[in-house]
Amino acid sequence: MFLFLLGRGLQFILKILPMLTRYYRWILLCLMGIFSLSACSSIDYKEGEYPRMLVTEDDTPLFHNGPAQGSGPDRNLSKGDEVSVLRKEFGYSVVKTSDGGKGYVDNEALVKAPSKPTSTPQPEGQYEATETIDLPSQTPGFRY
Repeated sequence: MFLFLLGRGLQFILKILPMLTRYYRWILLCLMGIFSLSACSSIDYKEGEYPRMLVTEDDTPLFHNGPAQGSGPDRNLSKGDEVSVLRKEFGYSVVKTSDGGKGYVDNEALVKAPSKPTSTPQPEGQYEATETIDLPSQTPGFRY
């Protein structure tokens, strides 16, 4: 039934297309192109530039084969687990867990992880100068 209706719709479009002016044909083709491109939105990250995210909910499902697999989740992630996002798609992200497993996780269950501190602690008793002050060699005179 669906294929029959799809075929009838295509026949209608092909029948009406020659009747449209060039301007309306151009608009129709542009709209069809925009709708077809908007369905393909995903972000692939480069190796080593994967964003770190934290899981915000307990028992967040992780699916190995895709978010719509019929067998249910393969495992559950706990709140606070850190994952790396390999690819972000509409509604779900492909992630890599800290133990090396890969799978799909709901985007709503992820938040950006805080950045790691980059400073190294100094050994006790040793201090590093953080600011230098340049004193002028002569004291300038005041003018009123």
